[in-house]
Amino acid sequence: MRHLNRIEAEKLYENSIHILKTNQHENGGFYASPPGTRYPFIYPRDHSIAILGCTHAGLLNEARRGLEFVLSSQKPLGEFSQRYDIDGNDASYKDLQIDGNGLVLFVLGKYFEATGGSFFEEMADKEFVMRYWETIEKAVHFILLNKNDEVDLIHTINSIHEYPAYEHGFEIYANCACCAGIYAAVKMGKALGKDVSEWEKEADTIKNSILTRLFSPRRRSFIKCIRVKDKNSKPIGYDPFASTVLDIDAAEYAPAYFGLIKDSDVKTITTVKRIHKHLWDNEIGGLNRYPEYWGRNNGGYGPWCHFTCELANHYIETDDREMAEMYLDWVVDMAHNYTLPEHISTIERFELWLEDYTNAKILRDSKVKLIESVRSHPMWKGGLAYVTIPLIWPHAEFVISYKKYRDKFY
Repeated sequence: MRHLNRIEAEKLYENSIHILKTNQHENGGFYASPPGTRYPFIYPRDHSIAILGCTHAGLLNEARRGLEFVLSSQKPLGEFSQRYDIDGNDASYKDLQIDGNGLVLFVLGKYFEATGGSFFEEMADKEFVMRYWETIEKAVHFILLNKNDEVDLIHTINSIHEYPAYEHGFEIYANCACCAGIYAAVKMGKALGKDVSEWEKEADTIKNSILTRLFSPRRRSFIKCIRVKDKNSKPIGYDPFASTVLDIDAAEYAPAYFGLIKDSDVKTITTVKRIHKHLWDNEIGGLNRYPEYWGRNNGGYGPWCHFTCELANHYIETDDREMAEMYLDWVVDMAHNYTLPEHISTIERFELWLEDYTNAKILRDSKVKLIESVRSHPMWKGGLAYVTIPLIWPHAEFVISYKKYRDKFY
């Protein structure tokens, strides 16, 4: 049995909070990675998880500033851009990622709950939510504009991996984020005395479709995606992309991550067993995000710290302390000077990725900095490739999961 080194875990927890604080621009935006590194922009997905980490850590001022930044950067139709510069200008280079809408609403709801605490009715920051109510309405409206009424699911081009080949269609993470976001808007609306009954009906309908159309009873697992090119295809069975993505993906934990079902639900338990069986890295440890043969493994195939932290939450919630400690201890053990990378690979896998991308002529100029930083990192001499360090997202996820672990078991 692998026990968690709590002394080192506490140090990583404290430094993770420090990293969250020091990587928030004065305008409120959280960098995905520090200036001068690979992702010196504000991505609504990473930004939202940073806000969630702050909320769990009690850093409500930082969370509020982060929310002000992103809510003020909404586009006219109600969506949030793929990424922003520090002034809130659209700096996108990829297509629509509708999970950003769901995530922003979801973390706004978590902030709203946290400001109220045990005295929700008296203390919750209703003034803040009221100030942005029109923004909330537009965000929900945009989500529902992308809902297909044949299957009652939300259509997207990109999702958590920004990989349309496996995410273009009705993808599980995007649908769970959007559904949870609408539920958060419903809860905030009710607290403000708004009529949100139609939103609640829509959220219930989407949730039911997630739990049926995106779950395979024979596999006893949630599935990744129903591929459909056009959200308006009728019937979708005749869409040119019509197919399903059944491969295992860490994102298939999303229904429980976003609170649509409990971790104790048999659907979650059997899905997590499948994720662990197929994605736990037997050479390095830690959780890979999807199968190696998907082929998009920038920096080499290997485990991701934030997905490992996310799944640790399941074991904490289900009182499986041994598995929770195995997952969290791996994250603590792989931290370098109490900082976490995006993901970790072996030198052999890194060089294999580099060879494949070079031969295929798909190695973009932007990857040159990635290659240089990986080879110059101290862990390279130890036989490991640390890709993009620090990345802010895994620090936020570690704050969330370790605090849950500490509150549950100590």
